Amino acid sequence: MHYQWKLIISLMLFAASASADTFVYAVSTNYNNFTGQFGTVDLTTGAFNQIGTTIADPLYGLVPGPNGKLLGISASGNLDSVNPATGAVSVIGAISVINKVSAIGVANVAYTTAELNGTVYATDLYGNFYSVNTKTGAATLIGVTGIPICPSLTNSNEVSDEALFTDGGKLYATFDGVNLATSGVVDSPELYQINPATGVATPVGPTALGLDAAVFVNGAVYGFAYGGSSTVLSLNPANGNTTFLTDYSPNAFDITGAAPTPEPTPFALVGIGITAVLVSRRHKPENHYFQ
Repeated sequence: MHYQWKLIISLMLFAASASADTFVYAVSTNYNNFTGQFGTVDLTTGAFNQIGTTIADPLYGLVPGPNGKLLGISASGNLDSVNPATGAVSVIGAISVINKVSAIGVANVAYTTAELNGTVYATDLYGNFYSVNTKTGAATLIGVTGIPICPSLTNSNEVSDEALFTDGGKLYATFDGVNLATSGVVDSPELYQINPATGVATPVGPTALGLDAAVFVNGAVYGFAYGGSSTVLSLNPANGNTTFLTDYSPNAFDITGAAPTPEPTPFALVGIGITAVLVSRRHKPENHYFQ
């Protein structure tokens, strides 16, 4: 086999290996001081590599946005843009949701995000479902999911976990609620499939407790659960079943959003190899005795 074709095959194998990258972008929240981090997580080892400085206004949900940027919802209710190369965060605009305040004075805010077919969707604390304008942050109400409202709206000791993600052209959400004072489960963890046209959520099956983020990458869904330990799980969208893969670090941080890292294009790499072969042959002496 000629050296040049060995080079092309090597590039193809490299491209296949690179496309099976195990890293994803992630945002995490430290609830001890309510700050955030942006970086990458290795799905195999759980190692977190921070990119940029500490985020003063933690982010929830993480989806691809325009111009190679990533988008997330800040704790203060803004749609933020993240530069994946530097971790720099900039505010796009406030996500306008239905103006409600609970009986104990908790204001309604956007909860988390997902992206499907170029549209960014968001939920709020009351289980409403919106489309989001990625240029302004303005939200348009689509419907009510039927997912339980965040229990913190009625009890300050109670919190919820929610992940919004896509798989196979379908939109899914997970939800649960727990009481921090008693460690009791308020809302059992459930996986839902959401109709993006109406916002209606249909229960699929029980799932893991504490899921705050999930991401589809390399043909599989990975979930990040925060509780007694911080874990990376594989998630089956057909029934909600999960399988433990590894712990993630640092344990003090809750991964609250994840998005795939860009994959190299195999054909582009092969094209580079073919170009190199053509250039090599063009400059090679036309002497058959050298072949």
